[in-house]
Amino acid sequence: MATVVGLSARYTNFLVHPLPPGPEVCQVCRGPAKVGYPTCWPCHETGRLLGNGVADAVVPVSLALKGEQYANELWRYKNAAGPQQQHFRMGSAAVLWRFLVLHEKCLTDHCAIAAFDTVTTVPSTSGRRDHPLRSMVADMVGTTRDRHRDLLTPTPEAADLGRSVSAERFASSALWGENVLLIDDTWTTGSRAQSAAAALKAAGADCVAVVVLGRHLNIDYGNTAGHVENARMRRFSWEACPTRPWRHG
Repeated sequence: MATVVGLSARYTNFLVHPLPPGPEVCQVCRGPAKVGYPTCWPCHETGRLLGNGVADAVVPVSLALKGEQYANELWRYKNAAGPQQQHFRMGSAAVLWRFLVLHEKCLTDHCAIAAFDTVTTVPSTSGRRDHPLRSMVADMVGTTRDRHRDLLTPTPEAADLGRSVSAERFASSALWGENVLLIDDTWTTGSRAQSAAAALKAAGADCVAVVVLGRHLNIDYGNTAGHVENARMRRFSWEACPTRPWRHG
């Protein structure tokens, strides 16, 4: 019988740890930042527009590099058909499950909370029904299954917002001080995830933290190639803490 460790093992060969926040690394999304700036431009603009509505923490499981294996799989888990679809969905679910088993406590400690009461996903704004990420979190991943709630729905304005970050992109069911773990599959500018975080906070959430399966980067853009080269210097390990500079397991 397939296990979470078994299904996720092959990903060790091509996952890439995001760099820790620091010089030329965005302290929010872990992407490239210009010299002397604490965040990249999209995260700077998001903070300016949303203020306290932004997520309290953002943790990418791995970089997802354009044209490479992991980015390809994160596309295929949504768009493949038949047996391939099940293969990629089970793999992605195993990656998320294994990561949360090892590191959800790291994230709660980082946010100074006892636990995440509720888990939800960023919904599609492209009209996709029964998004596979929702199915993974609600049905497949054992650490999230019992806490999952469908909280977010796109607003009528969502289609006209394009990729712009906006507190008006999503509406959320009412919350009463719950701490919410928000799951997304890919982060490019973070506009969808941060818009969702803002909606959750407006609805009454206390802490909102984002775990994203892949931080998408294009190495042909700007200074991204050097950023990725530095990230590749650290061999991927499931035990490497995403919020502190050490390993555990």
